[in-house]
Amino acid sequence: MINTFAPHEINVLENNYRLTFEKNCSYLSIQAIDLVNDEQLKMFLTSIKEKTKSANLGVAASLFVKRYSFGVLIVLYTMSVLNKRINYLMDNVSIQTLDENDKLWLPRINFNEMNLSSAPRGDRLNWVSEILKEIFSNHIDVLFNHLNKVTKLSKKIMWENLYTYIVWMYKNILQGTYCCNNTQNIKYDFEMIMMGKGELFGDYEESPFIKFHSSMECSSILEGTQFRKTCCLSYLTESKGLFCKNCPIKRKQKNKN
Repeated sequence: MINTFAPHEINVLENNYRLTFEKNCSYLSIQAIDLVNDEQLKMFLTSIKEKTKSANLGVAASLFVKRYSFGVLIVLYTMSVLNKRINYLMDNVSIQTLDENDKLWLPRINFNEMNLSSAPRGDRLNWVSEILKEIFSNHIDVLFNHLNKVTKLSKKIMWENLYTYIVWMYKNILQGTYCCNNTQNIKYDFEMIMMGKGELFGDYEESPFIKFHSSMECSSILEGTQFRKTCCLSYLTESKGLFCKNCPIKRKQKNKN
């Protein structure tokens, strides 16, 4: 058992993936376990809607998923790059808004207990599978189901929001110099996420990320340009009318002209 991260590891997680060790009693901070209570979830999304001037709760939910994706990135980075496991159960995670005046609303992710365990010397396959199931099946898919129930936002949009950030992170990792001794494991982990068994992600026959990439080669996914299949609805927040650079709506409009 390892108690915490090394200082240089903390630096990367704080600066790149929004880890925080702070907690702030804010109306925009909440424990993850409270988000599976539909009434509390609706109240929290209403606060996000008002803060970001989102058109409706569905838009607020999509924005929330994009922000909450950084919790997944922290756990995946810890697994793939550091060969460590962090507890991602809902009762150990919270989203913390440290600056309520931040117009973009860029909250951070806090873990109540920072007890890490190292990867086993053998049988890394089962170790990775256990972590992915804890992340996606036992946490993210459960949360997505509640978000869908409360707001009717399509789960396909939620999964693609998360997919976009995961691809971004692994692309950055593999382009960096610090992963040179662990490249094979990192690529293998990414392949498991993109094309793993459906049971790792919830009640699915296959990885829900499969529908967002045309190639079955992980190198092609990481090297290619990402074109979204769904719209994340960010143009319906305070930045009304501004589309993401890879937005399918913007692409469709351009093709018509």
